Amino acid sequence: MILGIFTKIRNTLYDIGFIPQIDSPYPIISIGNISVGGTGKTPSTIMIATLLREHGIDVSLLSSGYKRTGKGEIIVLKNNNLLSDISPQLVGDEVFLHAKTGLYKTVISNQPKYNSILSFSSTVLIDDGFQHRKIHRDLDIVLVNRNDLEDRLLPFGRLREPIHSLNRADIILCTDDTPEILIRPFMKQQALFARIAFIMGQPYTINGSSIHHNKQDGVMAISGIANPNRFLETLMNNGFLIQYHHWYEDHVRFTESDVINMCTEAVMHSCKRSEEHTSELQSRVDISYAVFCLK
Repeated sequence: MILGIFTKIRNTLYDIGFIPQIDSPYPIISIGNISVGGTGKTPSTIMIATLLREHGIDVSLLSSGYKRTGKGEIIVLKNNNLLSDISPQLVGDEVFLHAKTGLYKTVISNQPKYNSILSFSSTVLIDDGFQHRKIHRDLDIVLVNRNDLEDRLLPFGRLREPIHSLNRADIILCTDDTPEILIRPFMKQQALFARIAFIMGQPYTINGSSIHHNKQDGVMAISGIANPNRFLETLMNNGFLIQYHHWYEDHVRFTESDVINMCTEAVMHSCKRSEEHTSELQSRVDISYAVFCLK
């Protein structure tokens, strides 16, 4: 109730121009949502960056760097080059992942984001920017799913804003099979509705080596993301036999003890040849994110 009233007042003050916004000389595209995590903003942002680059448009990224240890503005990538001494812990694991894609001209991690908006010289994607209204944006893209329509505001649910806040969005990307007719009443008339799907690529080890996995061999699923059940569903839909799964908290920073426990659990639950990756995993526990398959 209180959050809803505060959000409405804040948005009204921005809408009428009482609270000024910061303009950039370059196009600003925000990719966000109205709930707390787990909607797929990061892969969607990477997809949009890929589409822009394919059309010859230079693109940069601005993010707060959730759970980072660094303070203030940190330039992660400049002129397509990753700067020295940059780590996932320092700038945020998602920011580091973006920087490693090779898609961006500049990547900056800062909180609050608006302090860095004038530091760019190309189109800027703001990862998780829908609530960050201090920056004027040229395009607002918002990801939604059925849970958003049925959820409640924090702290009783996972919504950051009421569902009718979708009327600020220019493009709605629906990440499940929710009928458009259920979402359209909350959208402004000229907004575009589109549906997207997350497709699993080729599994690979932490060091980047491809895995040619026999899907009949049982695996252990491990995640440190906000919506692990969708990850599990994706694996199962792609034919993987999940013997066991272990969900860590969102943006977990894995320790050596965690890695040892992973390998022990994998062996206990008869995951195929899990012990082969023990040394590789233990040598890489300094990273704060990992995508791997114990085979």
